[in-house]
Amino acid sequence: MTNQEILHQLKEIQGQVNGLIQALEREEQSQSVTATVGEVRRAAILEEVYRQGGSVTAADISVFAQRYGRSPRSCGGYYSGAAPSLAASEDKTRRELTAVGTELVLETREKWGEDWLDRLPMDVLSNPHTPDTTIAF
Repeated sequence: MTNQEILHQLKEIQGQVNGLIQALEREEQSQSVTATVGEVRRAAILEEVYRQGGSVTAADISVFAQRYGRSPRSCGGYYSGAAPSLAASEDKTRRELTAVGTELVLETREKWGEDWLDRLPMDVLSNPHTPDTTIAF
């Protein structure tokens, strides 16, 4: 096993341990919502766009993706499929929430609370090695 492989495995373990610690701490506080890091990452970018009035630049999407441990290239799914959650503006300079995207944000806020994004354990969420880790916030 190479040093790079060992480092990758240790970062995965670190993210999982941090997620477990966060979950236990939140459980004690009785305000806990639990979800996988992957679920939270998908919703977080849409929430960020919503908080910016529903319209941001492509560069903003890249910043949000990196903040939440994703590659900017992994955001293409927001724009595709039968019901995309984001679309480019007519002049292609902005990325805007679609009606589907807005509905997803509102459903997430209903389920997790309006302040859910502010309660996230960013040390776990920003770790790109933790998509299946369950977190509490």
